Amino acid sequence: MRSINKCCPVVFNGCLFFLVSLIISPIHAADQYEPIDWHIPVSKFSEFGLDYQKVAQITNDGLMVVVANPQDFTFWNARNKAWQEYKNKKIDYVVAVIDAPVDEIREMVWDLESQEKFSPLLNDTTILSTDGNIRIGKYEQEIKVPIIKIVSDFIVQFNKYDDGDVGMVLIDEGDIESFYHYWEFFPLGENKTLTVLSGWQDIESASFMLKVLLSAEPALGKVFPILTMYERLRQFRDEVARRHPDRAPAKDDSRYSIRTATGYINDNKALDLQELKKLTQLGNVQFYQTAKNVSHDGKVTEISQVSALEYIPLPKSAIQPLLSDFNSLVEYNELTYGWFDRDSTGEDWAFLELAVRIGPFRVPVDIYLIQEQVDEDRMRFFTADHSYMYPLTGHIEFVELPDNEGTIVGVNFGGVVGPDASFIFKMARYLPFHNVLIAAAYATVTADSMEAWVVERVAKDNYKPSDSVVSNL
Repeated sequence: MRSINKCCPVVFNGCLFFLVSLIISPIHAADQYEPIDWHIPVSKFSEFGLDYQKVAQITNDGLMVVVANPQDFTFWNARNKAWQEYKNKKIDYVVAVIDAPVDEIREMVWDLESQEKFSPLLNDTTILSTDGNIRIGKYEQEIKVPIIKIVSDFIVQFNKYDDGDVGMVLIDEGDIESFYHYWEFFPLGENKTLTVLSGWQDIESASFMLKVLLSAEPALGKVFPILTMYERLRQFRDEVARRHPDRAPAKDDSRYSIRTATGYINDNKALDLQELKKLTQLGNVQFYQTAKNVSHDGKVTEISQVSALEYIPLPKSAIQPLLSDFNSLVEYNELTYGWFDRDSTGEDWAFLELAVRIGPFRVPVDIYLIQEQVDEDRMRFFTADHSYMYPLTGHIEFVELPDNEGTIVGVNFGGVVGPDASFIFKMARYLPFHNVLIAAAYATVTADSMEAWVVERVAKDNYKPSDSVVSNL
């Protein structure tokens, strides 16, 4: 017995050491991630031949997104650990002016560990290793939706490049197989930098729960990658403002009416139309405007507006008859199911029948619109008080380019979920990016199909340009 008692601690300690080794070794080994030799698979923003000062003026203190035309490319698949061909994919470029010098923003991007403090989707941001200009880190992404919380770990690699750019690529784990972010910095002067975050993620390879969420409504799958990047760059800009309040632009505390809140393209006096045309030829362009306080019906509501711009290589006189009311949306916008003008409703409002899909079910989104013609180039609208979105404001705008070079069409939306919305639709208040989600989704699917539909329709119907502007109001 005595010998057994003497041996037990030894045996026990040996077993304990063995078990601890088994537990610790895989964890330690799992942290040894090999870096990959990768490069951005498509053109950088710096390769588009743009004037960065003019682009900065176009952003007009908001954020701009260019959803580039579809491309084919080869990129790293982190799950299969192999290069893979991807077909017909859209790259997003998010652009903003940040009130900080290039070096400060670059270090914020490089410093992964600090980002959970100001990035609401990220937790447990950790640097695993740094070797010169290559850094490997991990973070947890948390997406909260009603009833469900989707949590995923990502292992990513950062690269600092000789030209000052910073790239990030998925190398392991994650709830998708492939994605990257690429940061470019263009100094505009003292403490101002045009910052561009481009990227792509393979939504089609999403994990089961994320795929269920994104495939329930296809429009959500289109806008989710855009909004994750929009939110990321916006949080960097806001964090700089918190760190340096003396540099931050003055907050707009003005109160706007439902008619004055909407921002038109031509309101930007520094706008360069030729530069804007170059941007729209890359793909559809979206502007996420600074939120405004809208005083309406005895209440003040903060509304964030999203504008979608599309270049159409036709004169305004051929386009305007097709897009001057909402009837055409039924044909090319997948969220629009019907349009009933005032003659049909017998009221001072028209009815825009929208719906979102949740799996096999269609959830109505009833929008009752009051339309007003501003001038021959602009029509604005806002909602009546019983709309699911209330208050909501927006407009359709036509900007004809000089020398018959075509027309830029702008569609603007911004609003909040109203008190008369259905219970299911009110749940949108608890979705990520809820302040811009609905406007961004509608703007995205509108711009996605507008040009092809208009060009085909003009050719089919043989519309002839006229000198007069058509109004359906």
